[in-house]
Amino acid sequence: MTVLITFDLDNTLWDVSPVIVRAEYAMESWFEERFPGFYLQFGGDAQQAMRQTILEQDPALIADLTRLRLSIYQRALKAFGLPTEEANMVAQSALAHFCEWRQKVDLFPHVSDVLAELHQDYRLAVITNGNADVFHPYVGLGHYFEFAVRADQYGVAKPAPDLFQHAANQAGVAAESLIHVGDHPIDDVLGAANAGARSIWFNRHGARRWGEDWGTRSHAEIHSLLELPSAIQALTQ
Repeated sequence: MTVLITFDLDNTLWDVSPVIVRAEYAMESWFEERFPGFYLQFGGDAQQAMRQTILEQDPALIADLTRLRLSIYQRALKAFGLPTEEANMVAQSALAHFCEWRQKVDLFPHVSDVLAELHQDYRLAVITNGNADVFHPYVGLGHYFEFAVRADQYGVAKPAPDLFQHAANQAGVAAESLIHVGDHPIDDVLGAANAGARSIWFNRHGARRWGEDWGTRSHAEIHSLLELPSAIQALTQ
């Protein structure tokens, strides 16, 4: 039986928090160079408020973080005084700059070694709610994966089963042949279960205890990525 191993990205292959912090600092510099005073009016807090307002108006955007960020930039630039057409053009350029910084990840230890080992025996793919691009040269992991299924491309996010089913369909396998690896008990573990797939919960360093309200438990739990090959082997015997 062909087995497809799918991976979450953020907080599974790298810590996403410092990535976003660096990207936001880069955006502050980018905007201030072009529009002095912009970030004083429309910095982090103001953008968070706009984010909430936009999501209240269009809840489906929670599954498309790229378009959501674009909408925030467009709204902020218009409020800053730019004409609509110019605001839209500048927002597109700003988004492109953010997306470049979004790829500047620092891999967790052993990621490349573990993926190289798994790549010898299994088919590998990505399922992510985020907008990191695993095939971007800076990330440097694209050669291990056949494809990536991203929420912003399909308009639906984990834990809905759709992304897992899209991955299974793209690989030409049944959902039962998919094993998903991720850190999030709901998005990754419950999401895989919703699709009829199996999951391995990456509870890094064993830092969390399983919450009783999280629902379906994973088929395996690992505390280090070094444990992943043996966990997969145990599930596929």
